[in-house]
Formats: sequence, structure tokens, C-alpha cells
Amino acid sequence: MDNPAYAKKYDAPYTGDDVDKVERMMKQSVDARHVEDQSGVYVGAAASDDPFTLGAEVGGFHYLTHSVEGRVGLKGLLGTGDNDYFAGIDTGLRVQAPTRFAPFAGLGLYLGGNGKSEPAADDLLDNDNDGSIDELGEEEEVGNLFASVYPEVGAHFWLNGRTRLT
Repeated sequence: MDNPAYAKKYDAPYTGDDVDKVERMMKQSVDARHVEDQSGVYVGAAASDDPFTLGAEVGGFHYLTHSVEGRVGLKGLLGTGDNDYFAGIDTGLRVQAPTRFAPFAGLGLYLGGNGKSEPAADDLLDNDNDGSIDELGEEEEVGNLFASVYPEVGAHFWLNGRTRLT
């Protein structure tokens, strides 16, 4: 009963015969409708070994109804491969079952970019704006911006009234 909205629904003492008590306990074990108009934060992590890369995401979510969730977060990756970094904003909308184990489907939108430095000593340009063209060791910053719309399918499992595993 660590969520006030959930406690308001289910904190009353059990009454009635054993069948009524079991029915109420079964309903409580799957009911997650208490999340309507609730908000929270999430964190995530990612890793790869070839090329070695570490990543993280931090964001927030809000339940528009007990079955519809909106979310927005910041993502970043740092690696040793061709791209030195990768960063952006990830947002989405999910429809899910109002249950403790909550399968969901949704649509996401990612806006981000990456960049790296490349040698630019022989490109006939003044890449570092110092008045010299093609000097020894001159580098050029190369960046890419991109957007992606993608489907989402997954599930949440509410560990308790305030914490879920996705």
C-alpha cells in the first residue's frame, strides 16, 4: 500500500466470507488502475562490446489514463567506434493493460545526432578558421542529425505500487 491512490482503493479491512476475501485479493493482485494521472521517472542503460559502447537514458512518464502512458527522455551513447558520441531525445505514447503485468504497444519518436573528428589536412579548406589551409594536424568536425519513428512492443511488471520493471 505504498501508493496513496492504491491505498485509497484497497486499504479497507477485508470483510465478508472467505470467497469475497479471495475475490478481492485476486482483483488486487492484477489491478493497476491506480496509475491514472500519476507520473514518474525512469532510467535505463545499454552496452555493446564491438565497438565498445556505453549508454544511458533518463526520462519521465505520465499516465494520461490508466491505460495510456506518455514518456520523454534523453539518451546518450559514448563509444570507441567510428562515432565518438550519440545523443538525442526519445518520446513515445503507449497503450497498455491496466494490470500489474502490463503488456503494451506504442509508437516512439527519436530525434538525435552524432559526430566525430576526421583528419582534414588535404581538403583545400580552412576547417578550423585560423586563416591557414590544409595545415598539418587540421581536423574537421563531422556531424549527422536524424529522426526515427518506430513501433514499441513490451511489458511492464509492477514490483509494488510505485516501482515497475519494463
